[in-house]
Amino acid sequence: MSDPLRVLVVEDEWLIAEDIAACLRASGHQVIGPAPSVAAALRLIGEKPVDVALLDVQLHGETSLAIAEELQTRHIPFACLTGFGPRDVPSAFANFKFVRKPADQTDILRALAELVPTS
Repeated sequence: MSDPLRVLVVEDEWLIAEDIAACLRASGHQVIGPAPSVAAALRLIGEKPVDVALLDVQLHGETSLAIAEELQTRHIPFACLTGFGPRDVPSAFANFKFVRKPADQTDILRALAELVPTS
């Protein structure tokens, strides 16, 4: 990947969030967040430029659907980084890109490359 991306990370489990952030930083990307909740993620989207996002689907009893909808409104690509599969999540998520957790650096960077192809 040539240019560093500003990646919004939405994850409510601190250790997982830190692992994802460390992977992204090691690859030269700027991490926005990590945001542990819908409210925190929506605030960050409003305050900072975001190129791409990685969303956990379940956040302490709420889903990240409101975040996904805001990202779509802003034409920001994203993937759902989750232990669930497309059939295990609310139907509104079914057509989104999924990256299965636990995801390693290769999985995460491949997803970013697919979401934001370099020219």
